[in-house]
Amino acid sequence: MKTSFLRRRLKQPVRCLDDPKITICIQHCRWALHSIPNATIDGAIGDSREATMPDKYANYVDHPRYGRGPNLTGLNPDYRSPKVTLHWNATTPTEAAERYRAITGEKWPTVHGVSCLSVTKRIPNTAVAADLTAQAWATVPVTHYFDVERICRDCDRWFIFFAEEQKHWYEELGFGLDSDCVRCVPCRKRQQGIGRQRQRYEELFHVSERTVDENLEMAECCLSLIEASVFNNRQAERVRMLLNRIPSDASGKVAARHKNLTARVRAIAPT
Repeated sequence: MKTSFLRRRLKQPVRCLDDPKITICIQHCRWALHSIPNATIDGAIGDSREATMPDKYANYVDHPRYGRGPNLTGLNPDYRSPKVTLHWNATTPTEAAERYRAITGEKWPTVHGVSCLSVTKRIPNTAVAADLTAQAWATVPVTHYFDVERICRDCDRWFIFFAEEQKHWYEELGFGLDSDCVRCVPCRKRQQGIGRQRQRYEELFHVSERTVDENLEMAECCLSLIEASVFNNRQAERVRMLLNRIPSDASGKVAARHKNLTARVRAIAPT
């Protein structure tokens, strides 16, 4: 079937558009065809998440559960409604200033002529209704979550903080509404791994009589923290000290780990 034929069909009026699921499905089809050249479709569906994504989101960081592109729900509440309160990460400076003036009668405060707010990118038609009873207490509870576009603090890549993910954060995990997502999933996992390594390093540091395996583990934790720029390169000397405690006649996995760690510490701080 030709893509040109599909495009003509999707431009035609469609019945049952009062069903939001059908509307969303049609929009996904239009997005997919927008990125496909006028060539023959062989019938292979491929990865549906990639095929239904606008070109804009092709280079966004992939979320293992929600993908790269926005999750369209068809819900787009009006922020001006007195019954709607959006999360601050989904509110633009203009909208916040309007709400602030409506409540206080004053202009939004600025510092040296610069607005206190930064630009955010809310994605329309991706709203998910919130359960206010499940949120942690807040002065102003949030009624809806939106997919929002963010730039990762660590890798500087674009990613989406999904509305469903926010619902999980604020209603199931119990995070406060002042919490925000500043890292993409891979960088979050990396940061969590660093936290676990640091905790384990501190635990081993206070062990008076460490085993061979514990000395290797401590050396590995310390080296990983140096490589992640958490520890200074001067800590490489401590890694060497730990490695020197490994028996010279060690064999098998112990010898292999010792060799690997020695090579890594030499790469960081050559003797």
